[in-house]
Amino acid sequence: MVAEEQKKIAMERVEWLFRQAEEIFGESPDLADRYVRLAWNIKTRYNLRLPRQIKLKFCRKCISFWRPGATSRVRKSPGRVTITCLKCGRVLRLPHPKKVNNG
Repeated sequence: MVAEEQKKIAMERVEWLFRQAEEIFGESPDLADRYVRLAWNIKTRYNLRLPRQIKLKFCRKCISFWRPGATSRVRKSPGRVTITCLKCGRVLRLPHPKKVNNG
């Protein structure tokens, strides 16, 4: 019971840190990266599973915040979306299903 409460609080803190990273990125990208590193440390300490929308906001290799156009490059190819970290060069390829035309 106590562990579940701790995990809930930890997840709230991780989400708060990512919101702060988004807000501060324009003024201080280094501070945004620091917030992401803190969130990663909390995530690993409490063995949390991050939601997909949070997973796509940072590089898992260099633990830096991704802002499309500034710290990451996003390209759409047929059948996939490719996100490239501009700091370390890591490439993330995500499947992108084709649209189905019903009608």
